[in-house]
Amino acid sequence: MRALLIGLVLVTGCKKDEPAPKPTVRHELAHMADRAPRPRPAQLTQVTIKALGMYCEESCPLKVRNALASIPAVYELGFDISNEAIFVSYDATLGPPKEVTKPMIVAIKSAGFDPWLAKESWPDSAQKVVQVVR
Repeated sequence: MRALLIGLVLVTGCKKDEPAPKPTVRHELAHMADRAPRPRPAQLTQVTIKALGMYCEESCPLKVRNALASIPAVYELGFDISNEAIFVSYDATLGPPKEVTKPMIVAIKSAGFDPWLAKESWPDSAQKVVQVVR
């Protein structure tokens, strides 16, 4: 009887219905390299978003990149940590910067920064740091 009780405890203690743990940011970024790049839109709009509090070289860009990963409008993304700036390009047919960047601003804010649309363009130096988002 005791063996049967222990067996029941072991079987009922197994929780097969629990969801698998979520992948880490590092894991997700590793898989992003395997994805094929999106086709380049015919015309891109470039914007500079300032994000107060974005001053760390490694984790801040990762947080922002992860926050913007769910926004399909983002085509290119780059960072200038010394000026707390984020450079984004998107398909120009999606609309004006003030409208298209609203969900980007919300996502960056949810990552822990204080963002706003600073310019409806990039500085010349931005081209060196931007990368196509896969």
